[in-house]
Amino acid sequence: MGPRMKGGDRIWNERIPFDYTVKDTKFAGPTCFQRGDNFYYNHDGDLIAKQRSTTIRYDQAAGKNNAPTDGFDDPIWTDDELETLEVRKMEWIQMLHDLGHDRRWWDDVVVGATLPQRVIGPHSIVSFTTEWRAYMFTQWGGTHRRTDLDMEALGFVKEMAGHENDPVMEAINPEFTDGAYIGPSRGHLFPRWARFIGMPRGYGYGASMGAWITDYFAGWAGEWGMVRHSACNYRGPALTGDITVTTGTILDKFVDEEGRHIVQVECRLMNQVGVTLATAKGEVELPKKPA
Repeated sequence: MGPRMKGGDRIWNERIPFDYTVKDTKFAGPTCFQRGDNFYYNHDGDLIAKQRSTTIRYDQAAGKNNAPTDGFDDPIWTDDELETLEVRKMEWIQMLHDLGHDRRWWDDVVVGATLPQRVIGPHSIVSFTTEWRAYMFTQWGGTHRRTDLDMEALGFVKEMAGHENDPVMEAINPEFTDGAYIGPSRGHLFPRWARFIGMPRGYGYGASMGAWITDYFAGWAGEWGMVRHSACNYRGPALTGDITVTTGTILDKFVDEEGRHIVQVECRLMNQVGVTLATAKGEVELPKKPA
């Protein structure tokens, strides 16, 4: 993690395929796991961050045939349960208020201590759509877009390919180029298309789950801290109607080779019945009390 991004910066991204492997999975048979690297630079050419991500590709028909039919319906939350959720959400919010603009000192961190839980949800198509609309690349003029991508040639079935970023179609019918309505992301927001690719109902974006994790570490660190590294493993989707509960633990604290005061933390994302959605470990830099 390099220099901080500031308002007015222009960021560009270099994407490089790293490797891939094909494994046989219960979900969809032969499945390709491809890793790729992203390098983020500011307008001065400073390297801001490095990212390595894994993308999976599988046969659509195999996924559709294995969609879990017992998960088609959203869980029902009673009024009392929803009220209890708001109380649980306040634990994280209160931590933010208690810290305010103050520093969380490295000296005060206790190895083995637990972090406040953070509750998000219940998720809905509306909340997932709001997250999609918050992505910079979905905003007009927010990014320089590639316009030469042929989604079907890249392996998307026709129903999921669409015309995302196609400037010719955008001038004719921009709805066809949205991506969320018609295209690769429609499975997140429409139960019919979720089941078409093997999901029981609408589900959250991997980018959002990564943001939840980074935000969890950064929120605990406060505005004087900085998340230097995070390694996340996704295990399952956040589905509509479910909640996501994030819990964390302090694993270690140390001074690294660059003299930075680092706290190592881990977190786990689970739904309301305890199914693990993701795990992560991070290194957070915190300020040291003056001598």
